[in-house]
Amino acid sequence: ANPAGIAISQDGSVLFVADFSNNKIRRVEVATGAVTTIAGSGGMGSSDGVGDVAQFYYPAGIAISPDSSALFVADSDNHKIRRVEVATGEVTTIAGSGEAGDADGVGDAAQLANPAGIA
Repeated sequence: ANPAGIAISQDGSVLFVADFSNNKIRRVEVATGAVTTIAGSGGMGSSDGVGDVAQFYYPAGIAISPDSSALFVADSDNHKIRRVEVATGEVTTIAGSGEAGDADGVGDAAQLANPAGIA
């Protein structure tokens, strides 16, 4: 429900969707329309982990690495930027403390406020 961001694989065969209201990252096969969840339990939270162990809180923006191996997600209400490995569904936080703010820093020492877009 309410997909907020879409990224496309380098070869155009797969769409990746930041499914905002469902708190999931989804994969859509362009040729067949098959939809699968890569990461996210569906519940609101901020846990890193693999597949449905990971949690998001309104993922809004999504971008894909040049080699299509990783996704970068603006996890809006967690105030974080997250990385999702396409092959495994492993989610790690790369920036943001989880508290809204504007502090510069490295990793969780940095603060963001409701990031919504990413390129």
